[in-house]
Amino acid sequence: MPVTLTVSQVRDALYRADGMTDARGAGAASTAILGTWFHEGLGWLVGDTGPGSPLAMLDEVDANLDAWKKVLVDQTYARFVGPRLTQQNAALHDVALQVGSFWQAMQAACHWVAELTWRLAQERKSFREKLRAPWQELAACISTEEPLVCEIREASWSDSVRLIGIADAVVRRADIGAWCAIEIKLGRTSPAVDLGQACLYHMILTSAASSPGGQPTAVGGGSLGSLALVSFQPELHERVFSAQDLKLVKQRLLDVIGKLAGVTESAPIKVEPQKRVAPSNEHLALGRGLVKTFHDYAVAVELDEPIIVGPTFLRFPIKLGRGTKVSAVEKLTAELQVQLKLEAEPFISRELGQLVIDVQRKDREKIYFRDVRSQMPAPKPGRGGSHVPVGVNLSGELICANLAEPQHAHFLVAGTTGSGKSEWLRLAIAGLLVTNSPETLRLLVIDPKRNAFHALKDSPFLWKPLVFPDETPAADVLEELAEEMDRRYRLLDGADSISQLADRTGQVLPRIVCVCDEYRDLISRGRVERKAIEQQICRLGAKARAAGIHLILATQEPSRDTIMGPLASNVPARVGLKMGKHIESTMLLNERGAEKLLGNGDLLFKDIGNPKRLQAPMLDEAERKLVFGEGSS
Repeated sequence: MPVTLTVSQVRDALYRADGMTDARGAGAASTAILGTWFHEGLGWLVGDTGPGSPLAMLDEVDANLDAWKKVLVDQTYARFVGPRLTQQNAALHDVALQVGSFWQAMQAACHWVAELTWRLAQERKSFREKLRAPWQELAACISTEEPLVCEIREASWSDSVRLIGIADAVVRRADIGAWCAIEIKLGRTSPAVDLGQACLYHMILTSAASSPGGQPTAVGGGSLGSLALVSFQPELHERVFSAQDLKLVKQRLLDVIGKLAGVTESAPIKVEPQKRVAPSNEHLALGRGLVKTFHDYAVAVELDEPIIVGPTFLRFPIKLGRGTKVSAVEKLTAELQVQLKLEAEPFISRELGQLVIDVQRKDREKIYFRDVRSQMPAPKPGRGGSHVPVGVNLSGELICANLAEPQHAHFLVAGTTGSGKSEWLRLAIAGLLVTNSPETLRLLVIDPKRNAFHALKDSPFLWKPLVFPDETPAADVLEELAEEMDRRYRLLDGADSISQLADRTGQVLPRIVCVCDEYRDLISRGRVERKAIEQQICRLGAKARAAGIHLILATQEPSRDTIMGPLASNVPARVGLKMGKHIESTMLLNERGAEKLLGNGDLLFKDIGNPKRLQAPMLDEAERKLVFGEGSS
């Protein structure tokens, strides 16, 4: 059976070989969202071909390159960049310089797209007489975020290696029988690694094009092509590698791949193994049933490897047959549930360039916090920990969010009754308690239900006694928290954060985390109180991270009325548990899916990029009493 590697794994190995420890570079984590936006922005520019799309606006102006550049820049800011900057204002509060560079890069990308379109126009003497305008020609020959796959094998290898990845863009010119893959970089990286990755994509594309039963959709057939590496630093830099250029580095790349996959005699490069349970005969039979059902509805698919057995669901990777669209698979979830007598509708998503179908396990396992507690990141001596446990992935790895990072500074949690919302809040608190002391962490707990956090009533970690809004107005408490934020900013005296203040002066300020259940209930107590609460949420969301103050807010109803406003623009991290309607999932996560979750801690976590599906560990009563009572007298 072939060993499967992703392009990301190979790229990381190239970085390590080049003496770099992190393939993401040395940039701040807070700017990762800008890189994600940049890739999404390119897809937005060229991926929409309907009326009113950015490229279609070229028809509204004269056939002039400068005019085309201007209309694309104007449309990109008004419809793509501007709304995102407004929504993520809090996460980007401290990186104004990087935001400026991102916008410069987006403008350069608009100019680049305009120039590509212009070249297509100039190749036709009378392009207005053609059936398609130049921008339609561009949209027809360029695709973004395209899944690629190939299988390679060297004579000295013990097995073949299957490479999968997602190319930033692939340009096909059917009229001249040529193609070009484009790898886009935002900022500076390692030239040697860039060349290696260019060669990697070239190998995937050419192997797929030339192999029997390969992936013609990846390259459109044709002869061997070149590969362009386009970087925005933030100005445009473009380098085209010919097939001959890339052959010179191919052998080194094959050596890296062979070692990484463990198919050579040399010691393999260490890759963290995934903790997987082998699928049973029943699981395999279910996979075959999925494929048969698709075939019954004339949708050509087949099972891929490996089938993953998670604690909550089974994940079946799917390969699409020739001509089969992703949308055709996604439309059949209800039919799959009925035909296969499943307890819940399957969940279809894309992971690492693969289409995957998640099906609920009949023998669903429970995961307890005590089983993964040891995976919590170690706290800094004398400083405490800033990590919040979010959930466990399919490999049994505990995924944590770092409150000290802008993309995780504040959380909005939503889920219907039985979804595990209050349990998740208790999990987040437990993760903070086990990595802190009262000197490094304080909690402000607002509990409209009066019973969600009773075990904390005597905790020395409390900044104030448990807040019951029926007795103490939440707006008053939040105002006190905002005043504490202002006091801390005066103490910082130019330091970027409480951590930097501790480094400079030795003064350790405890991190304050405000946990609020039933946020919707708080803002439903009258117009005046709602306005006062939202005013403080806006202040805290925009500025509190550097002062070591964070919000974790939960609501049962993620409606437009609840989320739009201060939460939408100032609370970046989202945890979506099971919801009743797809519109609620869209409001919280900007996409559907949470309405198909299984409840009891099955969740989608969104910070940067696509939501990740995780399972929240449980705190049983004994452990909750132990953890929440730690340090109390």
